[in-house]
Amino acid sequence: MDIVTGIDDNRHELKEAQMRKKRSIEILKAHNVPYIPHLPMIATADQVRVRTVEEIARRAVTCLLAIQVACDAAGAPGNFKKSRKYFGEKLTEFGLEGCLTTKEQKIFKGKCNNQDFVNMTWKYEAYWVLLWALGIVDQLEYPSEACDCEFGINAVAECESMEEFIEKTKLRDIAEILDEADLIFRYDWACVDARIHEEEAPAGLDPDVVYERHCGLNWLIDADGADDWDNVATDT
Repeated sequence: MDIVTGIDDNRHELKEAQMRKKRSIEILKAHNVPYIPHLPMIATADQVRVRTVEEIARRAVTCLLAIQVACDAAGAPGNFKKSRKYFGEKLTEFGLEGCLTTKEQKIFKGKCNNQDFVNMTWKYEAYWVLLWALGIVDQLEYPSEACDCEFGINAVAECESMEEFIEKTKLRDIAEILDEADLIFRYDWACVDARIHEEEAPAGLDPDVVYERHCGLNWLIDADGADDWDNVATDT
């Protein structure tokens, strides 16, 4: 009986993945985004890692604090030390001292060049995905424009502790996350294909926004099994 049940579950997951791909393609068609029918389905719910609210929240806040240091360093280098001190204190207040990734540590230490700081500021888009997964952002709009950075900052600035931040979150169902992961996978293929052919990204897509969202969504489901925020695989 258990074997039969397992088979039925697998068939259900496969059917859901097929339907997810079909829905994504319909969205691509609606926006006139190029696609290839044979691009595979993404992993199913029983194959991915479902992260906890706490895990996502800690990654989100840590990422935001590193972004703030990078923004100050890139925009006003003279304020770097002051910024590092202020946001370093915030790390401590939120109990996140040990949560910095290797790249984030370099940002805080200033052991990087200006391009590294600029690259870190683009993580706003991956951070935005985490806010969406936590129910703070209502929906992920068509990836043609940068996210609302001020809203993203205030989502944390209004809280005095990690506990207070977590209280305002509600983790989305894994099916919703997989829907967006499948769709961004196909958006990214369109952007990569355009770049290969030395063309502009199609249908108004912003390739940098698409890429960072892809990173954020793939991290949420640990698509590559590496659990490495700094180097998330986004194969298309």
